[in-house]
Amino acid sequence: QSEVLASGFDQLYGVAVAPGGTVIFAELGRGRVLSVASGKVEELATGLRQPVGVASSTSGTCFISESGAGRVVKPTRGGVDTVLDGLQHPQGILVRGDLLYIVDAGAQELIECDTINRTRRTIASDLPVGAPPGVVPKFIGAIGDMSGPMGPFAGITAGPDGTLYLSADAEGSILALRP
Repeated sequence: QSEVLASGFDQLYGVAVAPGGTVIFAELGRGRVLSVASGKVEELATGLRQPVGVASSTSGTCFISESGAGRVVKPTRGGVDTVLDGLQHPQGILVRGDLLYIVDAGAQELIECDTINRTRRTIASDLPVGAPPGVVPKFIGAIGDMSGPMGPFAGITAGPDGTLYLSADAEGSILALRP
């Protein structure tokens, strides 16, 4: 069974559920992140450069990976606040407590960022994510009745035991990283 919560968007990527059930999603095509709750769509951030990943903390803070800007941001009343920059092509993101995990497909790394101290560390490198060196990925629009973007994306999620799961788009595998 399915239900359309909202429609008419351009190149949707990441999706997350905030506390209370609000759905947050990245619209790469228009450079924005939106939320939908009870049929009402709201813009959380606009003017973004290739937003692809979204995550929500237990307190409801929204985090956005801006692949085209090489950073992770969070929406504020006046725009966005940079949480972490200096990334190559951040894609999938995940929040666990005060820690934010970012798959940097350009650097082929998994980065852990302490959202309180804004410190970072690489916890895995040489990952099979992103395009091979020298290859520029091509994004394909909708074809026939196939809608949505068709481009590379390396996602991340976590299991209850702390295991991190990555979709390794460069080789078509799923990786499990255990503490």
